[in-house]
Amino acid sequence: MPAPMFIIRLNRVDLLTLSGVVTSSLAVGAILQGHFHLATGLLFIAMLGDALDGMLARRWGLVRNFGRYLDGFMDLLIYLVTPALAWYLTGFDGAWSVFLLAMIGAGCVRLAVFNDIGNLQEESGLAYLGMPVFWSVFMLGGFQLLELFLPRPWSLALLAVVLSLFSLAMLWHRPFFKFKKLSHILGLTLGGATLFLALHVAGVGHA
Repeated sequence: MPAPMFIIRLNRVDLLTLSGVVTSSLAVGAILQGHFHLATGLLFIAMLGDALDGMLARRWGLVRNFGRYLDGFMDLLIYLVTPALAWYLTGFDGAWSVFLLAMIGAGCVRLAVFNDIGNLQEESGLAYLGMPVFWSVFMLGGFQLLELFLPRPWSLALLAVVLSLFSLAMLWHRPFFKFKKLSHILGLTLGGATLFLALHVAGVGHA
């Protein structure tokens, strides 16, 4: 048999996973231009693709180790690097950045463990070991909403506490809930995207 031309043959689920490169890169571009609500809306769209690829892989019989590893790289980009950049450029810098480094480090460990063991099988269905990294997008959105009402020092201090707890929870050896119903996934991701894209269009808070 002749050697294959490429190192891997991507399937349709892999392509959906790789859509995270596009959405997260657009989010990074929006952050660098100061459009933080737009970036958060794009991250919610990236989250939708990340949620659907695993469901479709199981439904279509396309589950394989490569897909899990690829998903982990996308998670690193979508849920750790991009939110950290957004927080850093909104003023969570200097000494505050220690909390971002802790989040990224804990998230990398959490993703490596997931690549090794995958999902947990509980009586109620699939679950995660350690708090999943995707909660960072909800925290980013919550931070932006709080900044509309709280003084900056308060919002930064609260974010430091939340990120500390988040970092610990990602490493906590216990099962965490996994969204399984498509209606819940669509409602959370599309609802979040709609909210923050609307804030961007309306010019509320950050541009």
